[in-house]
Amino acid sequence: MITKQDVELAGKLARMTVSPQEAEIYEGQLRALFGWVNDLKAINTDEVKLTNATLAAHTRKDQAITDLQAAARLRGMFAQQENGQAKVKKVL
Repeated sequence: MITKQDVELAGKLARMTVSPQEAEIYEGQLRALFGWVNDLKAINTDEVKLTNATLAAHTRKDQAITDLQAAARLRGMFAQQENGQAKVKKVL
């Protein structure tokens, strides 16, 4: 069960200011959302096959990259590289 305190804590963790009035609104919305998720859990999906249109969802980290030219092109799209890897800004 979602409480107003849960909403306030979630806001704090997200570094958001949540007023008491907003907490009441979000509490009701989150209860409805989690109720809907519980309803979905009751649906039998045993025979449903997983599909995904993106290749990234089916790529495993333990699989070697075999298209070295494609890998070089992708690395070339980044402004900086370090040790043969694309360098990106730190994400918090």
